[in-house]
Amino acid sequence: MDLKILLAVAAVHAVVLVIPGPDVLLVSQTALARTRRAALLAGLGVVAGIAVWAALALLGVGLLFQAFPWIHGVVKVAGGLYLLWMGYSLWRSSAQPGAAGAQDLRAPLGDLQALRAGFVTNISNPKAAVFFGSVFSGVLGQHADLALKGAAFAVIVLLSGAWFALVATGMSTAPMQRAYLRARQAVDRVAGTLMLGFGGLLLASRE
Repeated sequence: MDLKILLAVAAVHAVVLVIPGPDVLLVSQTALARTRRAALLAGLGVVAGIAVWAALALLGVGLLFQAFPWIHGVVKVAGGLYLLWMGYSLWRSSAQPGAAGAQDLRAPLGDLQALRAGFVTNISNPKAAVFFGSVFSGVLGQHADLALKGAAFAVIVLLSGAWFALVATGMSTAPMQRAYLRARQAVDRVAGTLMLGFGGLLLASRE
């Protein structure tokens, strides 16, 4: 097994992970506004979505999207609308009075809800399949054996899990949550605007 290839896969994926996007935004906002447990579960949902896209890329879902562009289009539109809805929800919560809004946000978030939010946020972006397809074909090569592909898949999932656990843990500390509560309205509006932007970009994308 070629260690250099696996390191290259890890490096490419790490760069993509740390770039702020809907996944990082969701886990961060959940950590600030809810609880560490909810944020960790949301992160786990994101990792599950990443695992699905990576597995599908290994199975050639990119070829399926090329053969049936409408499938890609349906996933893209559904994902864009979901992100727009999340952005709207954050803006709506920011419009509530300070105490009432804070009390509502601090209400317990069910484990399944947190997992679902993370999974749907990630799985709603079909560009992930294109990314993983390019990584597997460009870095692993067309003739990589099953063991190397499985190792690359494991690297992606483990690295994703470590990153989102770090985000959830770091953003859910008491000082960070207190700072969030003091600036809740502004933070939620920024987060909502970013989610609306991500959704709009996904809908407008031609890829």
